[in-house]
Amino acid sequence: MVKKKVKLTIKQSIIFSLVVMMVASIFVYYFSTDSHVKVLSCKNNYYLSDSEVYDLANVSTKTRIYLMPSIILEKRVEKMPFVQSCDVSKKNRKLTFDVQEKLMVGYYVKDNKNYALCQNGSSIEIDEQYLNMIVHFPLLSNFNAKQRKQLCEQFQKHRKVLTRELIEKFAEIVPYKTSYDKNMFKITMQDGNVVYTNLNSIKMLSKYQSVLTKLKGQSVCLVLDSTHSTIEKISCDDLNQKKKDTSDKKEAVDEAKQETQEKEERDKTMIEYEELR
Repeated sequence: MVKKKVKLTIKQSIIFSLVVMMVASIFVYYFSTDSHVKVLSCKNNYYLSDSEVYDLANVSTKTRIYLMPSIILEKRVEKMPFVQSCDVSKKNRKLTFDVQEKLMVGYYVKDNKNYALCQNGSSIEIDEQYLNMIVHFPLLSNFNAKQRKQLCEQFQKHRKVLTRELIEKFAEIVPYKTSYDKNMFKITMQDGNVVYTNLNSIKMLSKYQSVLTKLKGQSVCLVLDSTHSTIEKISCDDLNQKKKDTSDKKEAVDEAKQETQEKEERDKTMIEYEELR
């Protein structure tokens, strides 16, 4: 049997040579350090650290930058509930993550679990590995679902002034009642000062930093009043005493009502007894 020799045309030879060169180039590139990411960069992330973003994307300086599609990296980061969106760009062996996060109003504890309250009103359970995030937003104590919803609505409505930087100044927010307003909030600031406000006045919290330099003394309390566009500085001791006096007055009124009811019952009993006689 005679074997036939296959002769390639010049054109076929060129094509074959190009394919071989391309395969060889890919092979060399894949195993060379030039295929690796040289610089990792992250921007606009606030709650997540840079390293946490890279861990979510599963990238490092050993990642082959042009062999990993950007959309896959983006989807990996966006699986994290705190992330609104992620955009990945590549340039000169630099891999950049542009991360947009959801705004967190605060966090609360329910059934021994920690939940972050988003500006849009949704709640996200905070995994143990991300508990360090709670330093960026306040504890919401004794809030019910309706109050949390109302609070989010105000932060959504005034999102231009109620920013992440401002929220980070809050240590704790607690529902608070007074004799003239049963729907107030007591906000303890990270600096130890206390702010009292209601839902309508909560937007005035943006003025806190501007009045901060004018405050003197310790244990300073502020009352926000959007109706008159005022921020009143008061003594925390006076406010606490006023609340105590109001509470004492309420107790006295309740006791007086109870005594009146008991007297009426005694009088009624006496009348019934006299009628039986």
